[in-house]
Amino acid sequence: MTTLKDVRKLIKQTRHKDASLRALAAVELGEVGSKDPIRALKDIVPALRKMTNDSDKEVQTSVKDSLADIRTALGTAQEKVKRTAGGKFKAK
Repeated sequence: MTTLKDVRKLIKQTRHKDASLRALAAVELGEVGSKDPIRALKDIVPALRKMTNDSDKEVQTSVKDSLADIRTALGTAQEKVKRTAGGKFKAK
C-alpha cells in the first residue's frame, strides 16, 4: 500500500533535474492514482498536470499516459455507483 508520505516523495521527484527520474515519478504516480482515482484527484492529478509542459518529451508522454490511466480508473469507479430514486448513491 502506498502511503501519503510515498505520494509526497513522488510528487517531489516530479521536480527533479533528471528527466528520467521525473518520467519514472509520473509513471508511479499514475499507477498509484489508478488504484485510488478519487484520492488522485486531490494530490496526484494536479502534480501531473503541472508536468504536461515539461521540456522532455519522455516525461510528457509518461504524464499523458498516467493521466489517461487515472481517467479510465475514475470512469470505472463511477460506473460502479448507481443513483437510487431517493437521490442516494448505491454500489452496483
